[in-house]
Amino acid sequence: MIHNILARGGFPGGWEWLVILIVFGTPVVLIILFARLLLRNKRENVRLRLEVGKLADELERMRKQKGGEEKNSSDKSD
Repeated sequence: MIHNILARGGFPGGWEWLVILIVFGTPVVLIILFARLLLRNKRENVRLRLEVGKLADELERMRKQKGGEEKNSSDKSD
């Protein structure tokens, strides 16, 4: 293969370019896909944390409201 490349002036042909593309292109594509998945996961985690925070605030508000109602009902029954 080296002799063929040197005999043609040092430029790779079609099959050589295909091998080079597969050997070097595949890892690059995989790295790009992995990076995109990490970014999407990060955005999803941020969105989920915001949602959990909203639910925690709502739960705290409901507990305070329910606690206030229990105090009022116990005051009225006395």
